[in-house]
Amino acid sequence: MPVQLIRDEFNIDNHDAVVVKMAGDVLPVMQQIDQHLKSKTDTLLRVRLSNQALWQRFKHYEGYNGVLPTLQLIPRVIFAQKCNVNPHDWLSNELIVKLGLLQKAFIAPNSEEQFAESILQACLPELPDINYQNFIEILSRQGMILHVILKIAPLKDAFCQYLISALGFELKSAQWFVREWLKAQSPATFFKHFAYQQHLEHLRGVISAHQLNLALPPKTSDSALLLALPVIPLPEDQANGLVDKYLLALDAIDRKIHADEAPPETLADWLIDWPSLLDAVQERVTGRRELLTPALLTKLHTFSSGQAQILSEALQKCLDGYPLLDASATVDEAINWSEGYFDYCRQAFLDKHNLDEAINRSFTDWLLAAQSARVPRSKHDWRQFSVKVKAYLQQGYVAVIIMVDALSAMNQDKVVQMLQGMNGLVLHQEQLFAPLPTLTEVGKMAVLTGLPVNQQPPGNQEAILRQVYQDYLPTPDSLKVLKSWSENSERIDEATQLLVYFENRLDERLHDCPSFSKHRDDIQPIMSQIKRMLNRWEKDAALLNKDIVFFITADHGMTVTQSIYQGQTLSECKDRAFKLKGATSLPDDFALLGEYAVSKQRCRLTPKGLLAHGGLTPEEVLIPCITLASKPSQVGVTPLEIKLPDNQCVRVADRQWQIEMQLINHDKDLTTIEISLASPFSGKGNVDSLRANKTQNLMLRFSSTQEQEGFTEIEVLLSYHYAGVHEQDHKLLTVKFPASLLEKDAGTQSFEDMF
Repeated sequence: MPVQLIRDEFNIDNHDAVVVKMAGDVLPVMQQIDQHLKSKTDTLLRVRLSNQALWQRFKHYEGYNGVLPTLQLIPRVIFAQKCNVNPHDWLSNELIVKLGLLQKAFIAPNSEEQFAESILQACLPELPDINYQNFIEILSRQGMILHVILKIAPLKDAFCQYLISALGFELKSAQWFVREWLKAQSPATFFKHFAYQQHLEHLRGVISAHQLNLALPPKTSDSALLLALPVIPLPEDQANGLVDKYLLALDAIDRKIHADEAPPETLADWLIDWPSLLDAVQERVTGRRELLTPALLTKLHTFSSGQAQILSEALQKCLDGYPLLDASATVDEAINWSEGYFDYCRQAFLDKHNLDEAINRSFTDWLLAAQSARVPRSKHDWRQFSVKVKAYLQQGYVAVIIMVDALSAMNQDKVVQMLQGMNGLVLHQEQLFAPLPTLTEVGKMAVLTGLPVNQQPPGNQEAILRQVYQDYLPTPDSLKVLKSWSENSERIDEATQLLVYFENRLDERLHDCPSFSKHRDDIQPIMSQIKRMLNRWEKDAALLNKDIVFFITADHGMTVTQSIYQGQTLSECKDRAFKLKGATSLPDDFALLGEYAVSKQRCRLTPKGLLAHGGLTPEEVLIPCITLASKPSQVGVTPLEIKLPDNQCVRVADRQWQIEMQLINHDKDLTTIEISLASPFSGKGNVDSLRANKTQNLMLRFSSTQEQEGFTEIEVLLSYHYAGVHEQDHKLLTVKFPASLLEKDAGTQSFEDMF
């Protein structure tokens, strides 16, 4: 028969009860109460009322026989009774419920001053006695509960005090941490953004310290406070475009080191434990002893990833020389091995260091075992060159072949560097195994035709080419053969399908070249002239509305010799090979290839000629295969272009700058042009209209929520109308901000040392 009315406006009652939630529940529950009061049962009927208005509807039951005094559930009262403590005024009923304090263990404080600390410990019991990494993990699991805590001043102060005493934060850093946490949408996004900004700040410090001309995203946080906080790990897959910025910085650092404008130790300052950066370091450092500094190895030892440890061990081995090629390597593995080998050799030759013969001998032994079977079946065999040419001819391309005598794959980097940026052409590069032995009389026409010398049709070079490519040469004028030693001004005309240009100047200079560096220098003027011809022929094809493809390859490479052959002359000398006239017993350091005896070592057969060919070193055997093919013009280019006559902005006030922009309209009459800057910048500019093919200058004043310094990327948002259509676009501009007045302090240096 007894009835218990319960006023539970905070929904904290967790016992069985009849719940009245809305007006529609009132009459049925009253009937249930009346029935219960009339019954003779001893069972208690609990009726829970969720708000004051509903309580008023049931108030008349007070005083009824069998109706117990109304129970009002007040969180502060319950908390005080449970914990035997007098709660502070700021600990409201609502806050007690939000924090779930009635369900948590609470240790009564020793003093009023410790009350907030006790509340914080009840909500976050894992906080005491943890390190920084555990702290991040714990906070990441809390969800949004910490937002509730930090919005209450006493709890915020207690949390800041915890950061200071337990984790070593400074007061300003702790307050900044709290402020930024409250802005974040979730713990995960907070720590990701925090870690990103720290790694960005590290890169900014490297760029500033070494005066690199590299633009970075704008600052969105106070640098000084970031510097004062421990570094949060940032996985590479969460770094967005920051990885590319680090790699661009590496290119700039590498150039500075090469020009003796920065010490090799700079590489260690830059490096962090990301797979792409470790790969980039391995690519550059392998074979370049000047980059293998104790500082770099020490930095690698501090990294925790398995890749970093493997790289550290590999680089340690590189100090003792380049690794030998495994005798069981596949063709692709041999090509990959050669890339590092070429880096290693280039530096050694430029420094005039002798190489361990065992390194190139490991390749020679592998090649002699593989060249009869594995190499011919691979995509890197010299016979594949003519297959590639025919494939383009089959598609209707005009094919231009540049055959550069003695162009080694080791010097392919110089060629590609000069060809980069040729408008409208797609560049692809790979390496091929040259015909053996590496002699002009063996390799030149073999590479061009895909046929060994003894299988080529009779006739001169032009006749042989015409016979091999006859299916693609419908008229006599379809083939043009040009030579560097003859005057030529040939153009691509309507009939041209195949043009072959023989370039012999590099080989002519090779035999009298006093050093490898001079040989490298000889490539530049030759390639400059070739590039001019390519540009001319590309324009010819464009005027004829024809696709065109350029091939650059060689018949063989060259070797930097280290000694003179001291043995008996076997027969006629052909560079680094003897052409035999009959059966002859060979010394151990020679291999028999057809009618040629070829040296396995880095020796020359004549007193003259530091650089020669005819042997079996990787730099002789591997030749470049570079293609430059036309492609359709780009589509979807916006009509409005923005240029900065001077990319340096002018400071006009604190965190305010001004810069001149040049608006260039290419092909449409535009109206209602609006220019604005993306966060953290603020600034707008307007132009009423701009006619097609016209230019207009605009002075734009803008500000930022953070101080900026050095080269920085600014996202510009464009909005304009043309022909009744509204379009939007965005562009990235690089702006150089004047130096900040703040100087690097000990805190900055300590931050950088953590990377």
